[in-house]
Amino acid sequence: MRDPPFSVFGPVLLLLLGAATVSVCASSRADEPAAVVPIDETLLLEPSAVPKPVDQLEQADLQWMIDQAVAARMAGIPRPRYIPATDLVPPQGILIYQERPRSSDFPFALAIGGFIQLRWLEFARSATQWTNSAGQVLPVTNLNTFNLNRFLISFNGHVADERLFYNFALFGTSNVGARAGIVPIGLAGWKFSEAAVFGGGVALIPVTREFVEPSPWTVGVDRSMANTFFRPGFSPGAQFSGDLLDKQLHYRAGAWNAIDGGQGGALRRGTSMAFSGNTWWEPLSPWGFGQGDMEHHDEAALRLGCSGLYAETYAQIIRGINPEDTITRLSDGTPLALPGALGPGSQVDQYRFNLATVDAGWKRAGWAVNFEYYFRLLDNFKGSGPFEVQSLFDQGGMVYLSWCFIPRQHEVYARSSVVTGPFGTGQEYGGGWNWYVHESRQGRFTLEALSISRSPAQNFLYPYRAGFSGTAIQTQLVLAF
Repeated sequence: MRDPPFSVFGPVLLLLLGAATVSVCASSRADEPAAVVPIDETLLLEPSAVPKPVDQLEQADLQWMIDQAVAARMAGIPRPRYIPATDLVPPQGILIYQERPRSSDFPFALAIGGFIQLRWLEFARSATQWTNSAGQVLPVTNLNTFNLNRFLISFNGHVADERLFYNFALFGTSNVGARAGIVPIGLAGWKFSEAAVFGGGVALIPVTREFVEPSPWTVGVDRSMANTFFRPGFSPGAQFSGDLLDKQLHYRAGAWNAIDGGQGGALRRGTSMAFSGNTWWEPLSPWGFGQGDMEHHDEAALRLGCSGLYAETYAQIIRGINPEDTITRLSDGTPLALPGALGPGSQVDQYRFNLATVDAGWKRAGWAVNFEYYFRLLDNFKGSGPFEVQSLFDQGGMVYLSWCFIPRQHEVYARSSVVTGPFGTGQEYGGGWNWYVHESRQGRFTLEALSISRSPAQNFLYPYRAGFSGTAIQTQLVLAF
């Protein structure tokens, strides 16, 4: 209960004090008239106990009641909060809203996350030109460019039921022009359990370990040349994913419109689809995220995986609007659909794409090694003119070795990849240094140098240009939230 207001006891106390004072004065000298001394009531009280007018007290009581009611109401409303990365999972972002765990509430959750990637690329050529398989002589140029290499804003959560999830993102880059469009990607679906999650939408086709790993968590500036050459792109489709065997075995598999969602997906003909799958096993301890071991695992982490892709697809020369899309190339960098690529007067219009990969990774006490090997078979060519070959088999691999010599802060690494096939061999090797700001993967500064020889890959998000040879120096800052 609140203390009684002073307005009740104050007058009584003052009357008693006044009576006592008069009695003492009367008994001090009976032969003299008692002097009446006025009493300043405020001198008898502490400054904070001076009585207030009744209307002010009522107003204070009313304000106190309002404050208590508002506080009680606000206590039941979730407040936005930030969920950073841990050693095992990437950041969850800003949790804007999540319903209280009561059956009477409407199930809804919304979190916002993303990343930004700033890069400076300088490429010094070691050759002035190269000749593709169609006989065209093309120039090799120097490069010096600043770019907002990637940015992504994601929105994820659930609606109507905690199992009905959504994950939507806006992706863009300045590498293909400052006025380049924003690419929407994302999935929505139903989570049956941890072992089975079904979703449909636009996402990367889950083939090759390095491509499945999100770009902010690569050990170097970006993915390898070999991965850029072999992997597919993004496409509309549907997939199942999940974790099995106490979250030791993981998988992603589905069907997609095509091996990319760009020109080939938008102008698709026929009913053929691309089917892909990726699985990996972590038998010792949770792998976490990222290829390096900046967290300094006390126990060894081992990851073994494989993936595959099969697609009857149509050839294209120009990629789609998503800069992550890649077109199929020969091992010298020539686009498969380029007129004359497989012989004078020939042009491939349709073909069969087969890709298989195996990968392995290990990390402990700051050390990490990652390896992946690729096998690609292109056959069943259809189009115009005679083809000098009826099938093409290309293979290649990549390897990373990293050491975080100051735990959670400074890491050095070496990397290499190679692609070989009937039309030639391309390779790269180099290394760099990572600085993890505030001991977190969410802020990383990287300096890297690569020596590239006859690149078979091309993607403007990477330092790779078809046929180029030379040295690439890259400086990058990644901020993930």
